[in-house]
Amino acid sequence: MSYREIRQFTEIIRTLGCTFPVGIDSFDTPNFILMAKLLQWLSTLYDPDIVIIPDLSSESGRVEFIKSTVQQMAIRSGLRLNPRKLYLADRSAVRELLKIAAPIYRGITSTATAEKPKAADATMPSAQKISKLSTSIPKHSVELYDQLDKELMIRETRTKILSTMPPLEDVEKSVISAIESAGTRLDTLTKELDRLNSDEDTFRSKIKQRKHELERQSKRLLSVQTIRPAFMDEYENLEQELQMLFKIHFQHYRNVDYYEHELQKAAEKQKQKKKEMEKAINKMKKKVNKSIVDGVEKSFKIGGGAGGDMGNAFGGGLESDDLGVGAGDNDSDDSF
Repeated sequence: MSYREIRQFTEIIRTLGCTFPVGIDSFDTPNFILMAKLLQWLSTLYDPDIVIIPDLSSESGRVEFIKSTVQQMAIRSGLRLNPRKLYLADRSAVRELLKIAAPIYRGITSTATAEKPKAADATMPSAQKISKLSTSIPKHSVELYDQLDKELMIRETRTKILSTMPPLEDVEKSVISAIESAGTRLDTLTKELDRLNSDEDTFRSKIKQRKHELERQSKRLLSVQTIRPAFMDEYENLEQELQMLFKIHFQHYRNVDYYEHELQKAAEKQKQKKKEMEKAINKMKKKVNKSIVDGVEKSFKIGGGAGGDMGNAFGGGLESDDLGVGAGDNDSDDSF
């Protein structure tokens, strides 16, 4: 804030009749007490109905004082003040105070220079109050009308209740009984509270004991984890040996499975060869039987040379190929 504005502010408040001294250098350093006095004085001078309760003993009180004053000035006069600058209480606060002092100074100077009757000048300060009261009259009238309607509605009920009011002795007995029951209830609650307090102490002691035990067990676990057991070397050796035995066993299992599969294939092949041999033998039998029958029939037809023909009949047409036995069959027999 400029030096000219501070000087203007000091001249304005002197003209308005400030009773406490305010100099140009009063706000070179923060001075909250002086700022609060000026703010309260200017606010009441602007609107006498503003209610300000200064409580400057604590920080929260100072904040509430500035906040309430700024809000009331904004509602009543439309002046927007910066509460942060006011709280600083330095030269920036003077500019905010000047926002209140300048309209008051202009109003007083314009009233003094205007050519109006003294009676009119006397009524000017109360015009704002009269306007406010006139706006509140309809509201209070409506409230009064509602209260009168309620009075007509509850008058009968009130009269009935007052006429049937119980005797004072009964009321006194009821009050005493209620007090006694409340005392009994209070005793019960007190005992319950004592019991809960004792239980709380017990639980706290147990919790403390458990915590100590947990710390002890944690330390023991840590010490056990850091120490290598004596049997770990033997355990690792046995584990390696077990892995080797497992590999050997697995290899043996694979070999046995492979041999079983090959043996099954060989058995199936042998079975197939046996079937083929049986089939060849049956075919040979049929062929021999047919040759015998043909030879006998032929011998009976010719008559002579029966012996040779019979021999030919028995021996003719039998070759190794008809028997179905070859080099491959000999090998198959050897395989049996």
